[in-house]
Amino acid sequence: MAFVTPPQLAQSRSIGADSILRGEVDLRAYPFRHLAVSARPGFMGNSVTQLMEAVEHLSNYGWELVNVASVTGSHFLYAFMRRV
Repeated sequence: MAFVTPPQLAQSRSIGADSILRGEVDLRAYPFRHLAVSARPGFMGNSVTQLMEAVEHLSNYGWELVNVASVTGSHFLYAFMRRV
């Protein structure tokens, strides 16, 4: 496992859904209220499914979904989360 360090996460303010699903990130030390979660096609099947699994996982730890979007010219989907 390649854990995402708190400084890496704080600098990018985004994390891959695959890292969340593999347990490679600990958001307890994350200093901000908002976080972008990205999913790319090809990992664990459908990117929508992967993204929503990560969203469901984070909802167990006090995060709520604000919005889902895709970026023009990118195959990534993003879930924008807010810590409640």
